[in-house]
Amino acid sequence: MILDFSDIKKEDLLVAGGKGANLGEMISAGINVPNGFVITSDSYRYFLKENGITELMIQELDRAKNDEYRLKTISKSLRELITKGSFPTKLKEEILKKYFSLGNNIRVAVRSSATAEDLLEASFAGQQETYLNIVGVEEVLNKIKKCYASLWSDRVIKYRINNGYDQTSVAIAVVIQEMIESEKSGVLFTVNPLTQNKDEIQINASYGLGESIVSGKVTADSYIVGKNGEIKSITIGSKEIQIVYDDINTKKEIVKDEKRKEKALNNDEIISLTEVGLEIEKHYHMPMDIEWSIKDDEIYILQARAITTLRNNDLEKIVDRYTKNIRVKNTIKESMIFLLEKAPFVFSPLEYDFMIAISEQKEIIFKEGGIIYDINPKMDDDGIMVIPNGSRKISKNIFKIFKIIRDIKNYDKCYYTCKRFMDEYKRKIEQIRNLSYEDMTLPECKSFILNSYDLLRSIAYDRFKFAIFPSVAREKFFTKIVKKVDKKYSAFDLYWGLNNKTSVVTNDIFKLSDTIKENDNLTSAILSGESFENLYNQFSDFKSLIDDFLSKNGFKLDYNCYLLEGKSFIENPNRILSILKPVLKDKDSTKTMTIEDYYLLMDKLKTVYPQKYDSIERDINYLRYFHFVREETQYMWEELFYNIKNCVKRINLILFGNENYKSGVGNLFFRELIDVMERGFLNESDKEKIERRIQKSQIAVKVWDKSKTLIFDSTGDILKGVVGSPGGTVGKVCIVNGPEEFFKMEKGDILVCHLTDPEWTPLFKLASAVVADTGSALSHAAIVAREFNIPAVLGVGFATNRFKDGDMIMVDGYKGEVKLC
Repeated sequence: MILDFSDIKKEDLLVAGGKGANLGEMISAGINVPNGFVITSDSYRYFLKENGITELMIQELDRAKNDEYRLKTISKSLRELITKGSFPTKLKEEILKKYFSLGNNIRVAVRSSATAEDLLEASFAGQQETYLNIVGVEEVLNKIKKCYASLWSDRVIKYRINNGYDQTSVAIAVVIQEMIESEKSGVLFTVNPLTQNKDEIQINASYGLGESIVSGKVTADSYIVGKNGEIKSITIGSKEIQIVYDDINTKKEIVKDEKRKEKALNNDEIISLTEVGLEIEKHYHMPMDIEWSIKDDEIYILQARAITTLRNNDLEKIVDRYTKNIRVKNTIKESMIFLLEKAPFVFSPLEYDFMIAISEQKEIIFKEGGIIYDINPKMDDDGIMVIPNGSRKISKNIFKIFKIIRDIKNYDKCYYTCKRFMDEYKRKIEQIRNLSYEDMTLPECKSFILNSYDLLRSIAYDRFKFAIFPSVAREKFFTKIVKKVDKKYSAFDLYWGLNNKTSVVTNDIFKLSDTIKENDNLTSAILSGESFENLYNQFSDFKSLIDDFLSKNGFKLDYNCYLLEGKSFIENPNRILSILKPVLKDKDSTKTMTIEDYYLLMDKLKTVYPQKYDSIERDINYLRYFHFVREETQYMWEELFYNIKNCVKRINLILFGNENYKSGVGNLFFRELIDVMERGFLNESDKEKIERRIQKSQIAVKVWDKSKTLIFDSTGDILKGVVGSPGGTVGKVCIVNGPEEFFKMEKGDILVCHLTDPEWTPLFKLASAVVADTGSALSHAAIVAREFNIPAVLGVGFATNRFKDGDMIMVDGYKGEVKLC
């Protein structure tokens, strides 16, 4: 419910809002930020729920749709309900405790921090309220409610309409931050906002508190400074007044004539501010708008956000240059839709090479059979990634394809090969489990990275050739057999009750939930939004349950193809709470397909195929084992990634003096990193590549996003995808963008999302159907949906854009179609 700045990173936008996320990120980067904390967006939702506002809000907004007049009428009543509401006792106690931890009745700023604020594509800056110089508990609580209410002002609602934001999905966090009794204050832009010269910064400065500048009450000094430290121009502002503290609040003071004519900042202060601004810009890799203050010769950063008003006219041309000649063939579409489920975001160069180490094994196997197949994304030297063209060629090895096909259909051979390499890989993974990276030398790091890279390639090759390819090669055969029992069935229904890693994680979550439900206090604490750290320290039974869960499943990643961006349960245990919340809320039991159902299915097959049953049963057992290998080997490389990441942190620490690989070695390709470690230092070429790729990262994101749009058809009223699980239903949409939104799911909702992975499985227990922008018939979502007996349509491209929470949609899991009712 409440987080200190030090607990927050820029990725926590949905929890802490734009201001809160940026303040936390700056503290983690070593920037001098005044003390404070964030009352999270979950607290806002909790406040609304406990005051009975949530349900009314959803109903009224649903009726109003985008009718601006009706929305304005609703907004007034919502603001009144919010400002008259009462804080839940526990939340109020936590706010008071945090406030007094800053000091005894000290002055604070109470700032709205919207969860869509300060994004690159649209800025909410100034759309919600900020209150300065607030003193005392009651005033702080009052201003928090006013910040909540400001989310529903006429102006903000109209802004969301014009920019296409869903009114029901918005939330707000509130920043409580110690006020600095500034002697001088102002704003700094890391790009000259008038000329858009990226080699210059602009500083505006005046005396007293910064609100005089932000509100436009004074004409401030303006300094243009080159990023090399050269002060290029100084314009002295009139600075007629300054705002300072008095005993109660603030007051205006007339600035003496001699001070008006002087520079507010001396040269040392100008240069120091320039250095801080450049440090912040470098950390964020983009132009920044920064609020600062100076007291007792110390610089404080009060706020930083992206300069969203800057527009590079050439940016779209650059993006088009990368994407205009891409022609996506039908042969590549299914492959890419599946890949996008694993790789929805652009990779860093080092991540790209590790992803390719896995994915290129399919190309290698095809190449062994004389087929040269271009099915993997390409990344250039600037770190720009685009989708492949899907071209196919035939080589002189084409006649070997028949032997490869025979081999992958030879289930006996594949089964015993899998048995052999699974034992070997388990042993190798166990050997690295207890390695310590803290004292590794650069040569030792190099040796570990090389060996791990080779191990990853071997695991992926064997996984594809002896487990996945054999499953795919005979999929139609098994589907034909099982349809004799039920026409709705396919080969994937033969995985019922299989104890693979996905099932283990899911079952362990449900067991965890069942045990927690026996403790009312613990259940209540989790559902009310208590932090993981507090739960872990205050409830001994929760601690032992979590320790046991992490020992079995701790390396499971949220994105299993991402070496650096993927976060394991060990690294981010809050993910466990996100999964638990909807499960703990659910009181019903859901029928899933169990091992007993599988045995019943096999009994029916025995009746249909009495003569062939023995060989069919043997091959089905092999098929099930291949799927077990698919899931287990994925967990192996997830554990491997966890260890490689720790090694990469160590490498970055040796080379850069910190563990922030995102601004360091993560921007080198694998071979470049090995060369650096062999050399023992970064040369000028390495530094240039890292800096250039960081500068190009915004282009890389836009090119990859534009490339993805070439895969999907966004026209027409019906979204078409692939059948993941058969069946049909009509239901209410619940859009879930990530684990942090799992709490939104209610029993019977249709889960609409970008993608799913094993972490999402508990939501299938609640869902009446699943619709995903990405994925294919082999996806996690398809297999799990079948186990839960719910329809699934995958790879539709734009469901999360087309629909909104509360929409009624029809899901046709027979045709692979989705449409509004």
